[in-house]
Amino acid sequence: MVRLFVPILLISLGLLSDLYIFHRYINTSSTWRWTWWAPSIIVIGFFIKFLFFNRGWAEEYSTTNIFLLIMTLVCIPKMIFALLSLIPKIGTYIGLAAGTGIVWIILWGITWGFLQFKIKEITVESEYVPKSFDNYRIVQFSDAHVGSFYGPYKHLLQESIDSINKLKPDMVCFVGDIENFTPEELEKHKHAFSSLRARDGVFSIMGNHDYSSYIKVTDRERAASVERTRNMQRSFGWQLLENENRIIKRCNDSIIVVGEENWGKPPFPQYGNLKKALQGVDKNSFTVMLSHDPTAWKAHILPVFTPDITLSGHTHGTQFSIFGWSPSSMVYDEWGGLYKMNANGKNCILNVSTGIGGNFPFRFGMPREAVVITLKHKK
Repeated sequence: MVRLFVPILLISLGLLSDLYIFHRYINTSSTWRWTWWAPSIIVIGFFIKFLFFNRGWAEEYSTTNIFLLIMTLVCIPKMIFALLSLIPKIGTYIGLAAGTGIVWIILWGITWGFLQFKIKEITVESEYVPKSFDNYRIVQFSDAHVGSFYGPYKHLLQESIDSINKLKPDMVCFVGDIENFTPEELEKHKHAFSSLRARDGVFSIMGNHDYSSYIKVTDRERAASVERTRNMQRSFGWQLLENENRIIKRCNDSIIVVGEENWGKPPFPQYGNLKKALQGVDKNSFTVMLSHDPTAWKAHILPVFTPDITLSGHTHGTQFSIFGWSPSSMVYDEWGGLYKMNANGKNCILNVSTGIGGNFPFRFGMPREAVVITLKHKK
């Protein structure tokens, strides 16, 4: 019922806006006046189909997205226009401009906005970086949500991975949410993920979406689905770290990669086990921590251990930014980019990637990204 609340609310408010606009602005003598209701009737028809004739929101994800897009385009601009038109004298013009602007943002976001992909570069200079790892390059990417790469977007994932391979990284770290709902989504993109290459390998962790938490199945079916997601990642040639660590060696030096399962503030799952993940880890070693949810950094990781670098994702930057501001900043203290904090006398770094995909194929002012982190030994 929670998932149905939002579309029901939007459709209801859209109908109220229709009624208001019809009586205030539509010429009641025109024979075409009733066509005003056609878009809302189409939305209601789609909604009835999903309620009674669909296999489910997850199973027909691309069709679901089309419905959500139509509903958003039909309902929200009219709601904004109706609300702003109440302003005396100039309200109609302000409402018309705002409604048109929203339509433009939506159409831009699902076309050029989602097509954009950028490589962000970060340099981390520290005396704790071993000399043999000077200029060591780590590529971080997150939140693939491969169910969103369908139709005209299908090629984007392979193109993004090709761009990462061209960087010839020493290590690649994927920090969770490879799927939207089920591991079946991964089948169509197995070749793309298997083509990912790095000198010391590709390391990955699980995100909240990777535990099949958003589909209605039995506990046994959910466990089987999660195990399939794990096995799929291993079949790509990736090293899935489930509360584990690996040592990377160069000459007589080494760094450690630690990967924990998802740990987030409720309602997100908390499977992260630092005690298990840190077994055998020397606290003086240069450590790269992979943890999907950035809220874990302050609340869960730093009180126990001080990794030199923590890599997270999860937020997507809400896939929206305007003039540098994102709604993510209202929810997360660390939502995108590089953050620094002194913990127990040690300078610790968190980098939050805003993702390579998204729950919905839409981005505005928040392009899909991969992050290149170059380690520098500080003399």
